[in-house]
Amino acid sequence: MTLTDILNSCEEKPSVILTIENNPVWDYKEGKDRGDILLISEDPWEGSELEYVSLAEIKAYADDLEVPYNEITFYTEADYEQLITNTWVQDTLVLSHY
Repeated sequence: MTLTDILNSCEEKPSVILTIENNPVWDYKEGKDRGDILLISEDPWEGSELEYVSLAEIKAYADDLEVPYNEITFYTEADYEQLITNTWVQDTLVLSHY
């Protein structure tokens, strides 16, 4: 799944919070390869709810990477598993590695 895939599924909802299997993403960082973005959703600390990551924030970060959206892929930070699906559950974008 690429950033293009995610944007196509929720084009008009830039403020949506990203989740990985119902755990909100609270941080992100660059991965091993150019265009890889690691999403961090495990082991949140108290107060991390103030830092939940929106689609607009990820898009701005991707713009800074200067990589085409269709080449940006997402992985879990803990296991480096590629996130391959996205679904809508009660107005929340849920990303998954299966």
